[in-house]
Amino acid sequence: MISVVIPAYDSQRCIGRAIDSVLAQSFCDYETIVVNDGSTDDTAGVVSQYGSKVIYIYQENAGDGPARNAGIAAAKGDWIAFLDADDEWLPDKLKQQIELLDRNPDLKWCSANRFEAQGQNKSVVGSKAAITEALDGRDYFSNYFTAALKGKCPIVTSTIMVHREVFKQVGVFGSCWSRCADVDMWRRIAHSYPQIGYIPDPLAIRHLDAENPSMRRRRMEAMDGRDSRKLTARHLAIAKEKGSIKEFRPFIAVRLRASLLQVLFCGYKQEARDMVNQFPELFPWYWRLATYLLTIFPKVTSTAAKITVYLVNKSRLKRQIRREPLVKTTDD
Repeated sequence: MISVVIPAYDSQRCIGRAIDSVLAQSFCDYETIVVNDGSTDDTAGVVSQYGSKVIYIYQENAGDGPARNAGIAAAKGDWIAFLDADDEWLPDKLKQQIELLDRNPDLKWCSANRFEAQGQNKSVVGSKAAITEALDGRDYFSNYFTAALKGKCPIVTSTIMVHREVFKQVGVFGSCWSRCADVDMWRRIAHSYPQIGYIPDPLAIRHLDAENPSMRRRRMEAMDGRDSRKLTARHLAIAKEKGSIKEFRPFIAVRLRASLLQVLFCGYKQEARDMVNQFPELFPWYWRLATYLLTIFPKVTSTAAKITVYLVNKSRLKRQIRREPLVKTTDD
């Protein structure tokens, strides 16, 4: 049996869509667990409409990590599948993943491609053709960090399925993170279980416009890079302990440099300098020099970056409009 764990905080507007997508699965042997993380809206009322179809747990607000832990503790299934309250699954998500795991009994976790939706616009995150080519006829990548570095293994919480025994070895979700308890967890699993099953077809939809104000505030607060620095230091130590440093170092270097660009974009002067000084082994000298120069006048750098992004996006939109084919109607 699969246990589906859905943490929910002020999710009244979207939790019904998430639950409906679970109940519509073509695979039938599962249980659905919703953990209400101290919501202040009518999340409880929406969930109650599903009756015995959903196992409902309430806890005082503690964050996504502890909410998922409560779901894991209550789960009866051998496999735990995670779904965020603002996302949804396609009907064959569980079926395809459990079939993959049945074909590869040594695998302890798996994921899949996804759609990302913003309003009426929806696009696939990873190229199905490129991912299929990278898999080279297999159902899994030999090393998550190596595959993710090449952009061939995009994962998100709502596409992950993990064997419950894994949590006994690597531990459960951390409670010390404001936003990235899930990222910390997936990396901890990858250090101990580098092989990850992967399905190139998109099996979930991540709704970018369904984020509640509290989560949006936490996301904005995390843009100063402090969580990224804390996460990097923690996992460099784990990688050395687990013997995965060779694969992890290039992966985290790319991730941390992307975080630095975000910090510069937001105009954080000292935080940007702290980042390159803390991890000199991940930032070549020219990155450190450029960071120092760009933070002499951080507001100017931030404004210039935002104008550049705006102009680039506007240019792309114009090109897309020009490429739109003329559609003939049948009313002629």
